[in-house]
Amino acid sequence: MTTTPTGMKEGPADFRFDFDRFERMFELGILNDLGPRVELLEGRIFEMSPASDQHGKTSADLIYVLAAGLRAAGLNAEFGVRTDGTLRIGDYSAPEPDVFVVRIFSGRKYAEASDAVLLVEVSISTRADDLKIKMPLYARAGVPEVWMVEPEARLIRVFRDPRPDGSWGDETVTTEGVVTPLFSEQVRVELADLF
Repeated sequence: MTTTPTGMKEGPADFRFDFDRFERMFELGILNDLGPRVELLEGRIFEMSPASDQHGKTSADLIYVLAAGLRAAGLNAEFGVRTDGTLRIGDYSAPEPDVFVVRIFSGRKYAEASDAVLLVEVSISTRADDLKIKMPLYARAGVPEVWMVEPEARLIRVFRDPRPDGSWGDETVTTEGVVTPLFSEQVRVELADLF
């Protein structure tokens, strides 16, 4: 007869990949069959949906507008715009926001949640997962602001005031006019330029 050792629960053990194992699997080519875009979210590996033309266009427009805004405001020495890069969140998450703005850092391979001032998810086919998985993850990580851009609905959902429980204290929906990020009111995104 077998018994469960003290301190262990009965049933199959949970296993989560940590960031170091995830990175090593990339280096060894283990994840090559999943395609070029996978994310580590709370210890689980997710294959990302292929990006549609509309997704790519909206992401490119956002990169251009945000980068131009940083230059015009004289902030490009302090902040940088990234796309499809890894954002390390603790030991068990490495999402790849579609567009993000981080404080310039050095001496590290990846941006970390504490570097991020704005994350943007372009949400077309991924809306439900973005709301259910990524928004709580970003809030728990303390990212100050996340935009969920929905080109088909022609809106930007703005999340601010992250809470440790994964909720947001402030969520607004903008369908026209201008959206400005918390880190600089001089950086302006005209919805008419995106949609």
